[in-house]
Amino acid sequence: MKLRILKSWTILIIGGILLSACSNFSKKGTSNIIEPASAEDISQIYNRFDRMKYQVMGHFSNRFQVMEEDNGEPIQEFIIAPIMQDRPGEFWIYMEFFSPLMIDQPLDQRIEQYVRLSRDTYRMEVYYIKEPKRFINAWKNDVFPKVNITEDLIRDEVCDLLVVHQADKPGTFRTLFPEEVTCEMLTSTTAARYSDMVYETDDYGYLMWFTFYDKDKKLLKKTKEQGLSFKRLGQNDVGYIDLSKKRR
Repeated sequence: MKLRILKSWTILIIGGILLSACSNFSKKGTSNIIEPASAEDISQIYNRFDRMKYQVMGHFSNRFQVMEEDNGEPIQEFIIAPIMQDRPGEFWIYMEFFSPLMIDQPLDQRIEQYVRLSRDTYRMEVYYIKEPKRFINAWKNDVFPKVNITEDLIRDEVCDLLVVHQADKPGTFRTLFPEEVTCEMLTSTTAARYSDMVYETDDYGYLMWFTFYDKDKKLLKKTKEQGLSFKRLGQNDVGYIDLSKKRR
């Protein structure tokens, strides 16, 4: 009887510790996006959908690959911030893609919703913003501006992607290559009119591949086989610049 009671108390204590840890991690995840969870924290998440969620969000840069390989690519960064209230099996994010020299003039902005379809498969749903200027650098604020799905956003189903957990690389996730060229670049000012994007995430960042097509869906440009590497940035990185300073 004493052994059974001891076991019960041990389970309760361990459960309390885990609950406390999850609670603290959750709070960290909803703080300023420039202070996201670290790769070490993310590696401790065993729910696959939650792990993918924290992998997706943060501040990322390709500067490491550009400096190491001298591949001719410009140094670019993007920030992905959580927005709106999470619901079971879904979460919303805001993405802003920019040159580090022109932070207030983003190259791309959009909102995405991630929805869990099964234990290992999720859908990334794409929304464009009707008034993108209203959200520029919104991740600098303590509270993200309110978003009305029907009034502020334009749904673009043809750009949706399926995301799957990679069984051969546990803890990593990858989008499936679209069957057709259907994703139109609505804000493009170049010859590129359609694009395909494939990416893989792990606890340290993204590996991305882009394919661009003209108005007739003929190939214009394609990312090299090794992909574009965007690493997660953190406060402890050498040369890290905190972009979250509030507007004055």
